[in-house]
Amino acid sequence: MGQARRWASVALVGLVAACLSGAAPGPARAEEEVLDWKVSGAVEAGGMFPWGNRSSAKWNEYRDMTSGFLGELDLKAEKKDSPYYFELRVKNPARDDQMYEGAFGRYGMFKLELSWDQTPQVYSNSAQTIYQQNGDAFNLPATQRAAIATTFTTAPTTVAGRTNINNTINGLLRPVSLGFNTDVGEVAFKYTPLEDLRFDIGYMNIRRQGTRPIGVQMAGSTSGPINELAVPIENFTNEVKVGAEYAKAAWGLQFGYTGSFFTNHYTGISWDNPIQATNTAGANATDRFSVAPDNSAHTFNLTGTAALPLRTRINGTFAYTMLRQNQTFEYSTGNPALAGRRNTDDAGNSSANAQVNLALANIVVTSRPFNSLTATARYRYFDYANDTPLHTFTNDVYVAGGTAVGSATTKDERYTKQNAGIDLTWRPISMLSLKGGYEYEHWTRKGVGDLGDTGPTDSRFSNSANIARFSADATPVDWFLGRVTYTYTDRTVSGYTVDPVTELPQSIKYSYAPLIRNKVDALFQFSPWETFTPSFSVGYAVDDFHKNTFGLTRDDNFNVGVNLDWAPLKWLSFSADFTYELYNYEMTSRYLVGGVFPGASFNDWKTKTKDEFYNVGVNATVDIIPKKFDIVLGYAVNFGYTTFDNSNPNLTASTAVPQAIAYGWDKVFNVMQTAKIVARYHLTERLSLRGGFAYERYTERDWARDPMQPFMGNLDSDRPIPPGVPVAAGVQSVWLGATRPNYEAYILGGFVRYQF
Repeated sequence: MGQARRWASVALVGLVAACLSGAAPGPARAEEEVLDWKVSGAVEAGGMFPWGNRSSAKWNEYRDMTSGFLGELDLKAEKKDSPYYFELRVKNPARDDQMYEGAFGRYGMFKLELSWDQTPQVYSNSAQTIYQQNGDAFNLPATQRAAIATTFTTAPTTVAGRTNINNTINGLLRPVSLGFNTDVGEVAFKYTPLEDLRFDIGYMNIRRQGTRPIGVQMAGSTSGPINELAVPIENFTNEVKVGAEYAKAAWGLQFGYTGSFFTNHYTGISWDNPIQATNTAGANATDRFSVAPDNSAHTFNLTGTAALPLRTRINGTFAYTMLRQNQTFEYSTGNPALAGRRNTDDAGNSSANAQVNLALANIVVTSRPFNSLTATARYRYFDYANDTPLHTFTNDVYVAGGTAVGSATTKDERYTKQNAGIDLTWRPISMLSLKGGYEYEHWTRKGVGDLGDTGPTDSRFSNSANIARFSADATPVDWFLGRVTYTYTDRTVSGYTVDPVTELPQSIKYSYAPLIRNKVDALFQFSPWETFTPSFSVGYAVDDFHKNTFGLTRDDNFNVGVNLDWAPLKWLSFSADFTYELYNYEMTSRYLVGGVFPGASFNDWKTKTKDEFYNVGVNATVDIIPKKFDIVLGYAVNFGYTTFDNSNPNLTASTAVPQAIAYGWDKVFNVMQTAKIVARYHLTERLSLRGGFAYERYTERDWARDPMQPFMGNLDSDRPIPPGVPVAAGVQSVWLGATRPNYEAYILGGFVRYQF
């Protein structure tokens, strides 16, 4: 960020502060008068200075933590003797996490709102690449292409070969940034010409610009070398909203339209193959993949509400959405030696003409026939209809490294989801409320592909779920609230078939596999003492996929939380929070020798994964001089642990056949600690000083990510290479080496705040 931008932001905030502070010297008043406007608000200016080990992307993942100026401005103003007003808020001007909001309007008539904010996201600060980027192309030096390919393909399974590859990669490496900024600008206008009538118009623009990591392989390859690229991001989303609302005491109608238009500066990414310098009939020197295409979405919705007899009200929402995409097909390989290359399907279509239509209806009826009884009935219908024409590509799809020709046809997945339910709330006595409910959910699905199934092309199957809920709220005394909620779900699937050639037996995706779910939550709040308020919550849930032999078979979680607020003295108060979350998953898979289904049971692999999260926070506020000088102290620590238990439930003692032997994996953990001390001193009722110190420390250990570097073959270079083990593809891969190391940082900040 340029120094000019920073100094401009300092000047802007300083100018506003000077004008307002000089507008009305003398005793403090609730608001100022400037040019017939009654103005109130606050301006704060200062800065921060961080130091320590701050190279990790975790440090500045979603924030701008560079040293320098920080500031905020809040303004609220009303026109004297008239109904006009305006609001303005500015935060961190000219930084990468800046924000601006403003509004101008007339009470009861109209309101114009404008806003713009920026959010950074940093993936890694340590990435390096061997490629030279030119727009959407990632190239290797033309003068060295042949030598690079020779190095990568000459004895890569030997220690000397790996050393040569490592030296080549290191000689080509250059730093590359991994991260992008998201800029969101919005303008909205609300107009109320009549008390019962309102119109809304809005526009929003979202811009994303930067880079992100992506792994690529040559066309059709499933096990070949992987090249990781820092691909550019430059896309825009423009959203337009129009709405009208007419409301009376007994009924109301609301209509709205939302149009969303996505534009991507890039249509695809090309990259050079490090192990192939020239195109041949058996290998590609350059390959390409497409990125998110330009697309649009149009949503029309109508919402209505009406009061009915017997203290009954009905609410309904109806919506229809049209999703469209018609970008030109991009052929993945640029190898002229491969026959049949074309950018059209068999029918000569050069683009997808993708069309998906969504229909939604949601109706809710609420009635209170008796003072102690409330009934709610609801029905929801959602239809996902993929009306995209089928596209067939005969002898135009390359597999097995981009040399074997195959054929493919697109799919037309679609589904319909319906929900119907009723809830009854009964308050037999004032201190007790009971609620019971039942819901029926039904999915009708057709097609494969994106749903994750590999069964017959025109397979149709359905899910049905019966869901029962019960809850009780008790307040036997004024200082106690107790709430318990229980949910039971029984989900079944019918008509689902498994393809024995491509699927393991009894393997159904967890999102629609048969399921028994039990979930209970409880909350208890106490306030018998004026200075001490504790609360306690607990929850437990079990998902049992009892029909699944493979995939996810069980998922259970537990959580508990405690909150304490204590003010033992008028000048001293404490707060403490503690939460614990536990997630257990059980999964079973099978190693297939030669890729032949269904394989052998002694090659089953079972993994039990446990995720644990601890969050502890303690804060204290000390009023050294009441309303004059106070100090806030805080400490928070967050722990995250992941453990793996791998086993072979059906392992055989025979050594005559290959077996998938399960080994243990190291624990993955991360710990984030933050501590702060902030002091605030009021020089006057309007003017105050604030200074603080913060400490942050992040520690992580992840066996799968910590050792990442552009060339991973070094990890095996000191070990003997077993005969016949195909490790060549692995050591030919080139990564970005993007890591998120530990960090320990200190932050010192100071601010001046003026209220008016």
